[in-house]
Amino acid sequence: MEVLTDYHANGSYEILRDNVVLKNQIDHALMIRTTDLENNNFQNNCIYIDEKAYNFLSKSKVYGGEILINKIGSAGKVYLMPYLKRPVSLGMNAFLIRLNNKVNTSFIYYFLTFSYGKEAINKNVKGAVTKTITKEAIRGITIPVPPLYLQEEFSHRVEAVEKLKAVHRASLSELDALFASLQHRAFRGEL
Repeated sequence: MEVLTDYHANGSYEILRDNVVLKNQIDHALMIRTTDLENNNFQNNCIYIDEKAYNFLSKSKVYGGEILINKIGSAGKVYLMPYLKRPVSLGMNAFLIRLNNKVNTSFIYYFLTFSYGKEAINKNVKGAVTKTITKEAIRGITIPVPPLYLQEEFSHRVEAVEKLKAVHRASLSELDALFASLQHRAFRGEL
């Protein structure tokens, strides 16, 4: 890990309150929340900050390609930050992990989202009612790191499988719509 940070790395609650105003209308930078990532929505019902706040939050700027992990609620849920081609700052309830060039970010993301990685994360999640995870717990997760060329080969294969799955999901959706249409026509006696 080159960087493990969060929103609160920029200062105390009082300092953040005095320097950051959250806005519902479009402004200089998007404040990324795990809700946005979960819905794959970066335009509607988003939170924004002005340029002053974005520059103030220098320790939690997001460029794309980082791994984000939910801190609270669905603690330990992992996301791969897309490249949005606009200024982005990290929201309040997530950790940002930026990796060095000795590891493939996609490989680490897939590792953390597959069963072994999820189990490693869940061992570090605390709380009965409100689940949380800490920076120390994230640092404590052991990840086997094969040679870089194997990480890259693995990532390419998984991405190819994910593309095929997306195509098949789209086809299945079309078939479901066609079946519903045929069923409707049949019950109306049109067939």
